Amino acid sequence: MNIAYFNGNFLPKDEIRISPDDRGFLFADGIYEVAKWYEGFFFDMESHLIRMKRSLREVRINWPGEDSFPAFAEELIERNQLSDRQALIYLQVTRGASPRSHAFPDPEVPPTVYAFVNEFNSHLPGSESGVRIMLKEDFRWNRCDIKSVALLANILSFQEAREKGLWECVFVRNGLITEGSHSNIFFVINGILYTHPESHYILSGVTRKNIFRIAGEAGIPVKEEPLPADKIGTIQEAFTTNTSAEITPVIAIDDLKIGNGLPGPVTKLLRKNFDAEIISLGKGKTKFT
Repeated sequence: MNIAYFNGNFLPKDEIRISPDDRGFLFADGIYEVAKWYEGFFFDMESHLIRMKRSLREVRINWPGEDSFPAFAEELIERNQLSDRQALIYLQVTRGASPRSHAFPDPEVPPTVYAFVNEFNSHLPGSESGVRIMLKEDFRWNRCDIKSVALLANILSFQEAREKGLWECVFVRNGLITEGSHSNIFFVINGILYTHPESHYILSGVTRKNIFRIAGEAGIPVKEEPLPADKIGTIQEAFTTNTSAEITPVIAIDDLKIGNGLPGPVTKLLRKNFDAEIISLGKGKTKFT
């Protein structure tokens, strides 16, 4: 039986009922967060919590229980008997249920808080051999830094990539490559790692943040500079990052082969060091609660 978290309670998932007047349903008026469990601990739960709180502040949703996320996330893992496996937790917080109106509820209503966990294996097809992606003009709103549940543009773009047999759709805004529909993207040029700087145009990825640290420890220089889309012919390597798939090498962008069409040495080193860190943390069964 799949147990989920709903407004302070642990319930069988199929017994949860969300109001049709919930603003998440009516307006996509809410935020979400996803963290990964590694057979005994959540990886960098602190950063996920910080990002979640920032998203709540940016959309002005007041959730008094925001600090409880790490604790009930771990309890969800235990209740679903996933402690010795890899899993993802999905958390969604909306502005709550009230009669439909564009204005915020006045007086304020309690937010709707929903979370569930699923077993998930990081090593997906392409994680070792590399994947192909596409570029597309970014037609999303200008607050991509908020982890909003309003993901229709991302979904349509990802589906377009999927129907073309590609791993991901990566966006271009004002001629500059920003991020993917559900990932950040990095490029290697002459041994230097490049990625778009933090701004309203990208989500501040937790894996992205940790890549900066891991690269620094390996002596790989990192520059937060956007890559012009017309300069992809200058790159030797590329990879995407996100919580679920971690580090995924990119071997082709549209019709352009990257490097020799195989994952490059910088990408493989970062992946090796990331995996080694997970193994090291697992030995101590580190917990972030």
